[in-house]
Amino acid sequence: MSEKEQILAFLLENNIPHKVYEHEICNTIEEKAALDEKLGITARHCKNLFLTDRKKEHFYLLVMPFEKTFRTAEVSRELHSSRLSFASDDMLWEKVRCRSGSLSTLCLIFDKEEEIGLAIDADLLSCTALCFHPADNKTTVVISTSDCLNMLFPRLHKKPSFVTVTCPTA
Repeated sequence: MSEKEQILAFLLENNIPHKVYEHEICNTIEEKAALDEKLGITARHCKNLFLTDRKKEHFYLLVMPFEKTFRTAEVSRELHSSRLSFASDDMLWEKVRCRSGSLSTLCLIFDKEEEIGLAIDADLLSCTALCFHPADNKTTVVISTSDCLNMLFPRLHKKPSFVTVTCPTA
């Protein structure tokens, strides 16, 4: 069973309401916006960053709005962690069985050791629903923010840290 199939099975087994959209790969935000309009997706897309500390002992999945820019000092301070940086593609695969470009909170079902912290930009709490890739960037899963907070995250054994990423892109 593929990672995508395992993720979709997890959602069904845990009775987490969701909607699945199959589509072509989008390489730009503009392409994704056009596709969303065509498919009727109104949920919020997020940027997902897999981070590690300087010693590569602690890992985090940072979920934030696309229009914001990750600044390591800011997020490291909020998570009380030594300077965070991007984890390698090899670590990404080892920890959550996902490749760059397909990462999302849904990939945390593969965090069997429960060693990855979930950090979410607080601005996303005002969204009605969020979009996720199920380890496949040709598929989008939409889940209401309420169901993420009350069903998905607890079933992933994750208590998110809410952070504020203040640096918008220029």
